[in-house]
Amino acid sequence: MTIRRLTLAPLALALAAASALASACSGPGGERPAAAQLARPTGVVTVAQAKDLLKRWDAGVKRAELAGGTDYGAVEAGLAARIDKANSRLRGMLGESVRTSHAAIVKPRFAIPAKGAANPPWFMADFARKGEKGWNQLIFQQTSAGWKVVAVSGTTSGARPPVAARDEHGLATVPAGGERGGLAASPQEIVRAHARVEATLDQDERARRLFRSDAMPRRLGRAKLALREKARGQWTMTRQCRPASGPYALKTAAGGALVWYGVTSKERFVARPGAGQLSFTDRPTAAVTHGRRYTKRVTVSSAAFYLAVVPKSGPIRVPSETAGYLGSTGS
Repeated sequence: MTIRRLTLAPLALALAAASALASACSGPGGERPAAAQLARPTGVVTVAQAKDLLKRWDAGVKRAELAGGTDYGAVEAGLAARIDKANSRLRGMLGESVRTSHAAIVKPRFAIPAKGAANPPWFMADFARKGEKGWNQLIFQQTSAGWKVVAVSGTTSGARPPVAARDEHGLATVPAGGERGGLAASPQEIVRAHARVEATLDQDERARRLFRSDAMPRRLGRAKLALREKARGQWTMTRQCRPASGPYALKTAAGGALVWYGVTSKERFVARPGAGQLSFTDRPTAAVTHGRRYTKRVTVSSAAFYLAVVPKSGPIRVPSETAGYLGSTGS
């Protein structure tokens, strides 16, 4: 499990000219042509506002970390805030600094949908940090408490997400959650298939064939299958995965789509008769289970955000997992 932190076109001139012509040709009380009444679509935010929100988010996360990482609610909401809080707690348990990198944000680009394209409104920010490799993506959503980050992803230096498609007004295009639009699956179908692949440990043929063999849900499924086989005979392992956030989808310039979504998971181990004690040796899981040795049962809860890169044709890539352990119970 990877723990990350994270122009006015000539159309405007044409509309202005049409408006002037209508004013010159129409007398008192005359109706203006319909074309002159058309307003240029606007985004849910301007680029300047998006840049300011990105800056405010970075500063807000820094303040939260300096305060111990117990509350990210000022700039994040939902699963994003829960995962950051969980990861801050885990870093503290491992004896690591709660603070993450806050190197200067560079090369930002934004995908901003038109007002009314999605409810509630949201947009995507993609950026790097000075002197560091890789790219970060954030989904900002308008909430009752203002704009908050509600989903995140991170990709390697050579795998920046494809450019989002833009209409004639420079605005991003949002497919509906249930809309396939010529793709292998709709955003909602992708989320459900991902959860199914993880829960069945990559054994569901129908769900897994949507994804490349190196896509995150299939890799996780195979890893968990190996873990189950290792425990077989003494402990029975089951895995429950459910969609938890999103999807947030954008069409790409290449004819595909980008889809962000969250999944929550519960991994359960139940002792069989005569089973030996169960403990976890990897540092993160050992920390979240407090190094306990279990004799009856244990459940480890986690959550993660994923970015699916959906091509115009062919299987789906899932190159990013931004995850956190939420807790554990057992005896």
